[in-house]
Amino acid sequence: MTAPRAVLEGPLAEALSRGRLEYNARVVNAKRSGAVDDGALLATLRGLDAVVRAAHACDRARTDTVVSALFDAALELLPRGIVGPGARRPEVQALWVALLAAAPRMVCADPSRVVAATMNALTRLADCGGARPSDWAEVMATLSERAADVEAWLKAGVVAAWRSGLAHARAGALDACARVPVELSSLALGLDGATAPEVMSFVVERARADPWAWPPHLASGQQPMPGIKFVGNVGGFRGFGRGGRFIAPPCVGLRDGIFVVSDGERSFELHADFFGATITPIGPAVAPPHGHGAMVLGEKGDVRHGDLVRVFAGLTNATSWASTDVTLAAARDDSHVITLVALSGYGA
Repeated sequence: MTAPRAVLEGPLAEALSRGRLEYNARVVNAKRSGAVDDGALLATLRGLDAVVRAAHACDRARTDTVVSALFDAALELLPRGIVGPGARRPEVQALWVALLAAAPRMVCADPSRVVAATMNALTRLADCGGARPSDWAEVMATLSERAADVEAWLKAGVVAAWRSGLAHARAGALDACARVPVELSSLALGLDGATAPEVMSFVVERARADPWAWPPHLASGQQPMPGIKFVGNVGGFRGFGRGGRFIAPPCVGLRDGIFVVSDGERSFELHADFFGATITPIGPAVAPPHGHGAMVLGEKGDVRHGDLVRVFAGLTNATSWASTDVTLAAARDDSHVITLVALSGYGA
């Protein structure tokens, strides 16, 4: 491996020099099991310089431990195309580096765990079309200044992931709200950090019952009157390579209160709420069972919920649909998208 000072300066280069023999041995060992290019490795380490400088400024006694964790992560992720000059998603790598540099206290506290957990979370968010990894990284940077330890920070990260569009994490996120300090859970949900515990409990209880509620409005008591609203189209044609999920027009059903979708090749779960919608593969194609709750779609595109009714022209030719008590999902045989209608105070 080329001498680090030839391309690096500061605490990162100094740490690499101190552990030169050990780091060279790790590179040799890594090359036995996969392709590791020295130039790409050095470029990757150079990109982590800001992380090391921030950690060094926070706790210089932890610099070597932080560099060791980053070095191992680079060796693991580089051959997989996750980091480095040839990274498949350079935006994920950029967010990872920016978050680690913005959270030096967490990095210094448990370098290996934080380095791995943040990359795993960002990759998971990036893999879910519609989720917002950059929002998650921004919230986590803020939470890192308030969290007492890494454990609390990462638990609050589950809440932040839900808020950033990971709809299928909703139940776990609401459970996590009870396991972290109120200040962290409230900030993760976009509330004031000084939110009272009883208000936070109310928000969590109502959010469990109503997936289309917005926590800040719940906390303030300003939740708008719900109506039957169009809340989005999800899915799209997979062949275009732009985040589409289905190879053929899908059909939709309901199983155990969860939307199930099939495109003839694979089956998926569809989760949707105020913060976003996620479509996750669950196995080979299986005809989804029909099921519905209080929302019903008529032949003329009329969606009914109790005494409420609204006609959606685009749903007159729906070929399959399913609903819960507050959300209706409908599909057509001439489209790769699924239309979502909800009993909500928001939407069109």
